[in-house]
Amino acid sequence: MSLDVAIRICAAIAAVALVAAPFAVKAFAWAKSHLEAGVQEVATEGVKTSDLHLVLDLASRLKAAGLTEGVSLCQQLLDVMLGNSPKAKR
Repeated sequence: MSLDVAIRICAAIAAVALVAAPFAVKAFAWAKSHLEAGVQEVATEGVKTSDLHLVLDLASRLKAAGLTEGVSLCQQLLDVMLGNSPKAKR
């Protein structure tokens, strides 16, 4: 293979990379936004996963402190937030 052929192959690869780069950036940004959106989605309207995690963290702290009534209240709150409470089914 001559030097001229190697230069032409490298130039062709560079041209393809140059043309495809903006599309690749958009594709990666689209995929990243959809993955992040999937993580933040929750089954109930108006409730974020961070809210659910906050209640779960509070329940674990109350359980560690031995406050079972507080843990029960946290469970009821989680049921309401997820729409699983008996009142929400009516």
